[in-house]
Amino acid sequence: MDKEPTKRDIFKANLLKQLKPKTSWGSLVGIFVFFFLPEIIAFFWGDRIIAYSNFMQQHTDDYLMQKMYGYLKMFGENSLFNIILGFGLIGWFFYERRK
Repeated sequence: MDKEPTKRDIFKANLLKQLKPKTSWGSLVGIFVFFFLPEIIAFFWGDRIIAYSNFMQQHTDDYLMQKMYGYLKMFGENSLFNIILGFGLIGWFFYERRK
C-alpha cells in the first residue's frame, strides 16, 4: 500500500527545493572572491598588512580602531580552513552542475 503524501511531506520537499542554491557561474565567482582572493592577497602582502596593523595598533588610543586593526591583522594571515572550504564548494559546484 502506497501512503498518500501528507501536507508536511509536500511542504518539506518544496522547501528543500527552494533552499537549494542555484549553480550559476556567478556563484563560482563568489566562491573565488570570498574564499581564494583573500588568501592570495595574504600570501603576497600578508607580512606588510600585519606590520601595518601592529604599527597602527600601537599608535592609536581609540579602542574601536585598535579592534579594527586587530581584525585587519587576521586578514593578513593565511587560513587553511578557507582554502579547504573553497575547494570543497568548488567541488560541490561542479558536482551539482553535472546533475
